[in-house]
Amino acid sequence: MLDTLGKRLKCCRAATSTTPQEVVAYINQNGGELSYPSYTRWESGHNIPKRKAYLLRYIADFFKVKGFTVSSEWIESGEGFPPQFSEYSNLDEDTLFILTARSLSNSELIQIGGSYGEPFVNLGEMCIISKESEIINNNGKLCWIKVNKDPHPMIGIVKIASEDTVLVKMKKE
Repeated sequence: MLDTLGKRLKCCRAATSTTPQEVVAYINQNGGELSYPSYTRWESGHNIPKRKAYLLRYIADFFKVKGFTVSSEWIESGEGFPPQFSEYSNLDEDTLFILTARSLSNSELIQIGGSYGEPFVNLGEMCIISKESEIINNNGKLCWIKVNKDPHPMIGIVKIASEDTVLVKMKKE
């Protein structure tokens, strides 16, 4: 779950395959002022001082340049429109489904229609899911699970506890 500033920053960097040094360099080259130690403290869980909050705009711009559209509000609080890759930001859902079907042979695109994906996936978000059914290949991964004929899938992290026990970490009620 991306419930902290640090996790959201790391998520954006992972999605764009960038380093903290690249983020800091971009900010400093474009009129902001930020040190590498300050940025890495934010990623490790420290809050941004109010006087430095304006730098979130630079960070959001950096990720946009890298093809990942994200708002400074989402980075700061996790609220607002979730991030998405720029190449898909102007596509409608039908086009996304077609592109997914053509390019990822063992997966499909779904849109979350209820609250059963929380805290991992929120209502309305689009997700590309793998159709991998081997439990061992899904150990430690966020999974969309259909159990028998239950019409409501579960979304949670699969953990193999023993040879005959599989756990699914889900939303706390």
